[in-house]
Amino acid sequence: MVYLFARPVGEAFTVSLTAMCTMIFIHFMLTRSQEKSAMSDAVDRLEERIAVIDDDVGNLEGRLTGVEHNIPRRTREEIDPLFAEVEVIGSLVKQMAEAMADMETRIEDQGLAIEDQRAQQAKLQPQPAQRLSAPQAARESAAGRVRQPEPAFAPAAEQPMAYAQEPFTQPRAPEMKRPAAPRMHHPNAALAEEIRSSIEAGRVDLYLQPIVTLPQRRVRYYEALTRLRKANGDSLEPIEFLQEADRTGQMPAIDNILLFRSLQILKRLATRNREAGLFCNLSPSTLMDENFFPGFLEFVRANDTYSDLLIFEFSQADVAVMSAIEYESLAALAELGFRFSVDRITDLRMDFRTLADRGFRFAKLHASRLLQHEDDLAKSNIHPADFGSLLQRYGIELIVDHVESESAVLELLDMDIRCAQGFLFSPPRPVRADVLQGAPNPRSVKREAS
Repeated sequence: MVYLFARPVGEAFTVSLTAMCTMIFIHFMLTRSQEKSAMSDAVDRLEERIAVIDDDVGNLEGRLTGVEHNIPRRTREEIDPLFAEVEVIGSLVKQMAEAMADMETRIEDQGLAIEDQRAQQAKLQPQPAQRLSAPQAARESAAGRVRQPEPAFAPAAEQPMAYAQEPFTQPRAPEMKRPAAPRMHHPNAALAEEIRSSIEAGRVDLYLQPIVTLPQRRVRYYEALTRLRKANGDSLEPIEFLQEADRTGQMPAIDNILLFRSLQILKRLATRNREAGLFCNLSPSTLMDENFFPGFLEFVRANDTYSDLLIFEFSQADVAVMSAIEYESLAALAELGFRFSVDRITDLRMDFRTLADRGFRFAKLHASRLLQHEDDLAKSNIHPADFGSLLQRYGIELIVDHVESESAVLELLDMDIRCAQGFLFSPPRPVRADVLQGAPNPRSVKREAS
């Protein structure tokens, strides 16, 4: 501009600077527009990708929802036939057991009938007083063969000696295992009088043994145990007086005292805000006593507020021989909300599902049987370690008693046992006399019930 247009230097410099700034601005605007366009394209691609991801997530959620709804249905469809087959197998096994029991009864009846018939034939067989002549004997023998048919079974006296020397040559009926007969209790008049005098004199002591939770070892229940004191101060353990008291009809009076004092213990615990249950042992004779049980039922009905804390306990041997009368009495107690327990379990094959339906919610098993220290006493078609899981299916809680070592506690924890009882935690301790004031007179209570 200076040389071509002869413009002043200042003007030329100003115009040149202006032109350069304008070109720089235009270049900046063009570059930014390109960057903005590229950024917009990237954002558009990202939005499209996010949209695709949203669709995939929606499809995945739909599939998961379908799986959640379909898996239980398919599982039920696959498991229900198995359960049905198991039920059918169980019913077949039950029918087979009943058939075997019926067959056993028939075989025994037939054996007894054969023995009776042989004995009668042996008695009816004539014994000749004198020898008959040969012709007369022949004639009588021939006449006997014509008149009388040959007996179906030969008398015992006519059995060949070879059978007596080789008994296994005769066919035998298959041997069936029968339950061992209960040991007969011989009457003891002196012991019966001692029991009666102890009851009338109020020498009935109550002991409590705690049942703790594992592994915390917090007291959850107590078991009430009865001891009788003689006039000389010696104590009678339950194993010493239960059979005689049951034979002489004194168990309802003992159970009445135990029930009354158990309720006193529960009331005392309630005042201390301790929600600890109490196991109270009952005798089946108490449930069958027509004069005692109605009053007993009225008494527990008046105290049904403690039905959640008072558990009536029966031995497995007593439960196994209960009849319809005892079950009706149990049903009357169950209607009031009381629960039951079965203890001294020796046969794990018992129908615990039926017991659960009748209100049994607890079962006690000896620690040595559960831990297989007494394999010959544990009768079961399942492993004892699985016994607790089996009871849980029926809503029954397993309590292991007679726990006496820390090693046993560790084994019980491995088996997921939650309640235990034994001398390791505490022996049975007597209840103070001030707690048991106002025990009833058993005779008066029985008279009112009658």
